[in-house]
This record gives sequence, structure tokens and C-alpha cells, in this order.
Amino acid sequence: MVRLQQSLSLGLRKLGNISKFAAAVERLETLETMLEKQEFAPEDRRTIDFRKAEALAVSHLTLQTPNYQQTLFRNLSVELPPRGSLLIVGDSGCGKSSLLRAIAGLWTSGTGLISRPNLSEMLFSPQRPYMILGSLRDQLLYPHTIRDVTDSELHQVLQAVNLANLPERVGGFDRETDFAAMLSLGEQQRLAFARLLLSQPNHAILDEATSALDVENEELLYQRLQATGMTFLSVGHRPSLVKYHQQVLQITPDRDWRLMPAASYEFPK
Repeated sequence: MVRLQQSLSLGLRKLGNISKFAAAVERLETLETMLEKQEFAPEDRRTIDFRKAEALAVSHLTLQTPNYQQTLFRNLSVELPPRGSLLIVGDSGCGKSSLLRAIAGLWTSGTGLISRPNLSEMLFSPQRPYMILGSLRDQLLYPHTIRDVTDSELHQVLQAVNLANLPERVGGFDRETDFAAMLSLGEQQRLAFARLLLSQPNHAILDEATSALDVENEELLYQRLQATGMTFLSVGHRPSLVKYHQQVLQITPDRDWRLMPAASYEFPK
């Protein structure tokens, strides 16, 4: 009976890890299917062109799903100048996050041109940040974990994103912890902003990156981001995001789009 209880207890403890592994496998299968659909698309289906440039821009971009069965939007042209900021808004499913996938080169189905810096100069931050297996130091320095950054600098950036007590909670900067299980989504999002502030990429691409935060923490993070002079692009639904951006790109349900100064945009009520 004791052995049976121990076995059941071990199974329950491992259930969370098994569920995470199954979810990861499902995401990989989805990605594999996406890539296969691109690979075996008919020869007459065109793909998006890419060009290296200092400024991020899309020109006459018509974006389709990887299987070419749905057009998300047509003939989109917008440029994000150095130190500029752009907020992308629109109904769910209109293609906001899909545009970010296209910028990253993950979706290439469609026509038009995407001009962008090297991907090494851009940092993509999704709604649920990737928490690597490792220490707090590894988390903060990701994706460039081999860097000479002092503990004092790490403390400063954590204080800047309202996570000053995190080293004490996890036993220091070098103790390995399951951060995905330990931190709330809001804390993970703040940690992702700390990565941004440390790595200082030329471009930051933020996909619902503050969705789990209250308005006060959102304001804190975007003010920190603005202070760096970084070029950034955000996808979001909150009206409070508009004031942190210079331009707003609205993708409409009829596969059209509108670009306007942030000062003249009003969220639908």
C-alpha cells in the first residue's frame, strides 16, 4: 500500500511536467504542419520578398495564411522609422500577430516586400514570454546569455520593472528554478521587459506583451521602454496603449487597413 501511494504521489507530481511536454509537442506539430504547407504549396503561389534595411517597413504587403486559403489583409504599406513607435490594433483574427510572424520570416505566403534589420538586431516578446530552463541570470540575459553583466546591473533592471524582490524569492541569481511554474504571467511579462532593457536591441516587437499587467505596471514598463530611444512595435487591445506610440495601424475586418497618428485615433466603444 505504501509503495502504491508513493507511486501515485510521484505520478501526480510529474503530471504538470507531462502536460507541459504534451503542449510543447502540440506546438511543434502545428509548426511542422505550417512549414509543410508552405513547402508543398503550388508553384504558382508567390511568397513575400525580404530585404535588409536599417528601418523596418512593409511595402504593398498582401498576407495569406500558410496554406493560401485565407487572405488576412491586402496591399499594406507602413514604415517604422528609427526611434519610432507603432501600435497595431484590430479585431481578433484580423492578422495582427500574423503580421509579426511575417516580419520574423515565419509566414511568407503572399506578395509584397518586407524591409527589416538583421533578426539579431530585433527582439520579439510574445504574450507568454519564453522562460528558459536555468537561473535568474540566464532568464535576464536571454537570448544572449554569455555576457558580462554585474549583479548590481541585474538588481537595477529588476527594480526598474517592479521585480526588486525576485532574487531573494528564488535564492539569488544563479540558482536554477522553474520560472514558468513559479512566476505569474504578469511577472513573466515584467521579466521579459527586463530582458529588453538589458539587451537594448535596435527594434522591439511586442505582441500583447503587457496583457496580464495592471495599467500602472503597463505605464511603468512603456515609460522605461520610451526612455531607451528604442524603435518598437506593439500589438494590443487596450486603449491605454495608444499614448505610448506615435502611430496606430488599424487592420479592419474587410481585409483593409488604416494608418494614422496616435493622437487622432480613438478606440471603438
